[in-house]
Amino acid sequence: MRLISLGVAFALAIVLPSSLHAQWSPSATVNLGMGYGQMALSQAALNGARQLSKSSEKSFDRPARPKPIEPKFTPTFKADPKVTNTVNHRFIRFYGGEDPKNQQVMAQEVESGTYHNHFRGLMRRLGLEPRLNDLLEVSTARYVILWEIIHGREASVQEARAVRSQLQAQFADDFWMKRMKDAEKQELAETFVLHVANADLAHSELRRRDDKPLLANYRAGVQKHLVPDGPRLDRLTITDAGFVRRQ
Repeated sequence: MRLISLGVAFALAIVLPSSLHAQWSPSATVNLGMGYGQMALSQAALNGARQLSKSSEKSFDRPARPKPIEPKFTPTFKADPKVTNTVNHRFIRFYGGEDPKNQQVMAQEVESGTYHNHFRGLMRRLGLEPRLNDLLEVSTARYVILWEIIHGREASVQEARAVRSQLQAQFADDFWMKRMKDAEKQELAETFVLHVANADLAHSELRRRDDKPLLANYRAGVQKHLVPDGPRLDRLTITDAGFVRRQ
C-alpha cells in the first residue's frame, strides 16, 4: 500500500497543474474535490441577494431593523456516516485510481484506521487535542504538519498551539465559518485528515530514501497541491507567536 500512496502522492505533487494565490481567508475554496466551488457560488448568490434586499429597503424608506445577532463559530460537529462514506470514497478513488485492486488496498487501509491513527499521533505530538470531530484542532494540525513537510523540521508544542490561537481568531471572525453546517465542517475535517496523513507518511518514506532532489520536488508539490488557496507556507516561518512572514 505504501508504494501505491507514495507513488500517486509523488505524481500529484510533481505533475498536476495548480494555481497559487497569495491571499487567503479561512473560508476560501479548498480544491480537494469536495465541491467547495459550488458552495462558493452559492455564497456569491447570497451576497447578491443581500445587496438587492438592502437597495430595496432603502427605496421604500423603511425604518431600520434591529441588527441580527451574529452567530459564533463552533469548531466541533456531529459526524454523519454518509459524509464519512463520501469522503472515504473520494480518497480511495483519488489514490487507488481506476484499478480495482489498488482501490481495494486503499479501502482496507482507510477502514483499518491507519490514516486516522497516524493523524491523531501527530496531533498529540503537537500538543493538540486529538479530536477528529473538531475543525479547529484538525485545521491547526493540517497547517502545522504541511509546514513541517515543506520546511523539513518539526514544530514545537508552543508553536502549534500559537497557530491554533491564530486560526481560532480568524475562524471566529469569518462570516462563512460561523455559518458552516456540521456536514460542511465534517467534510473539510475528514478530507484534511486523510490527505495530510497520507502526505506525511509519503514524506517519511522519501526522507528514508535520502534523495535530496526528489525530496525538494515533493515538498514544493505539497505547497502547490495540498494548500492550493494558501497560505504560502513556504514563505512563512513558525515561532512561539505562530506563523509569521519570513524576513
